[in-house]
Amino acid sequence: MIPTAPAPDASAADRRAARRALRCAPSRGDAPPVPPGLEARSLTSPARGRALLQGRLRVGGAVMPAGGDDPWAGAPPAPVAEALQGFVWLDDLAAQGGAAAREVAQRWLAGWLDRFGTARTVGRGPAWRTDLAARRLIRWGHHGRMLASGTGRRTAAALSRCAHAHGAFLAARWAATPPGLARAEAATALSYAACTPDAAAGVAEAARAALEDLCERGIDAAGGLPQRNPEELLAVFMHLGWAGTALAAAGQAIPPGLAAAQARIAPTLRALRHADSGMARFHGGGAGIDGALDLALAEAEIRGRPRPGGAMGFARLTARRTTVIVDAAPPPPGPLGQASTLAFELTSGRRPVIAGPGPGAAFGPHWARAARATAMHATLTLEGWSSSRLGPARRDSGGPGGTLSDTPRQVTLTREGEGPTAGLVLSHDGWARSHGIVHVRQLTLSPDGRALWGEDALLATTPAQRRRFE
Repeated sequence: MIPTAPAPDASAADRRAARRALRCAPSRGDAPPVPPGLEARSLTSPARGRALLQGRLRVGGAVMPAGGDDPWAGAPPAPVAEALQGFVWLDDLAAQGGAAAREVAQRWLAGWLDRFGTARTVGRGPAWRTDLAARRLIRWGHHGRMLASGTGRRTAAALSRCAHAHGAFLAARWAATPPGLARAEAATALSYAACTPDAAAGVAEAARAALEDLCERGIDAAGGLPQRNPEELLAVFMHLGWAGTALAAAGQAIPPGLAAAQARIAPTLRALRHADSGMARFHGGGAGIDGALDLALAEAEIRGRPRPGGAMGFARLTARRTTVIVDAAPPPPGPLGQASTLAFELTSGRRPVIAGPGPGAAFGPHWARAARATAMHATLTLEGWSSSRLGPARRDSGGPGGTLSDTPRQVTLTREGEGPTAGLVLSHDGWARSHGIVHVRQLTLSPDGRALWGEDALLATTPAQRRRFE
């Protein structure tokens, strides 16, 4: 079930910056959104493009009517509005290809430009939210040839002017994007805008600042994100590659920290990838697009094995074609963290045997909240009690239930033996304050990868815990 709440509108600061950017954009011209050579870099499936041509838009795991000739009319629910406004559906149409897909893309673009990209309409609704504007400009760049091929001069000029305005808008507002993927999208979109011959003043400097901020402060020394979302880390890695490619193609300087950030992230991503090439599904992330990590690693020309030990708070066991990935750290701050401490996923070859619930948000707020509970994960739970508590849902929390509370204060990880199949002994104290007990879990994977065995225990280890337990 798709949630029915509308998407949040752009902030007042976003609206002011959008109007100012469009007012200063050139009134004539038909330059492409970004220089040629960067088209169709994002991945998707032709099946999604065929569904879109048949009037069905896929949002996460749900499908809804795509809106016909005018998808911009009305106020669709938040996931649908954000999928439309971010223009990610262009990836689907480009994968499908053909005249029909191009005609739909150009018609929807013309409708967007008329409804949200004129001096009279700019800033309306969620269209000029900073995160959606960055996502949209990236897709305009990737599919600029499809959008411009055979279109009228009026639409081409309006697209060129609006793309120019996006660059100026993001140069002024990129710092307002939240850390993680949204910041990576803003940095990438600015890099694309900086590569155009008529880039707005200050765009190149803003692109460099945004990339440096992302690489130096947004990605930690071990190549992870504070959000601990493996799929989001993969998306950030892909966007860094896109930004570097755009700058190199335009002969512009690439921030020295970009390659270093990619080198930090790559072994972490390898440690968070299952044998079937899917990412571990924790803390708001899913398995990711099939083949995306292999393509991103190949384009970055980064080789090597997963980093031994923990990776972004996860532990890994592997033998032959079997992988086990365990959540071995407290939940991250933020609205997508899950009470999944000590939960594991198991994949054998191309078959996920035990998998986490993923984000759940595409099916509505109730599923999104349920996906965060301990009972939805492959770990021990106390009836009615998650290892971290989910607070009541609030409008300003940014997610179902907001930030987790009463999270484990101490999570331990010990490896028994040597090599990738070494056993794991883990513990967390998420129920110490409420019940006076500590969860201890032991996991061992056989050397041939055909057996996983383990043991769970609940212990009261200190006098205070024993008193609480009694």
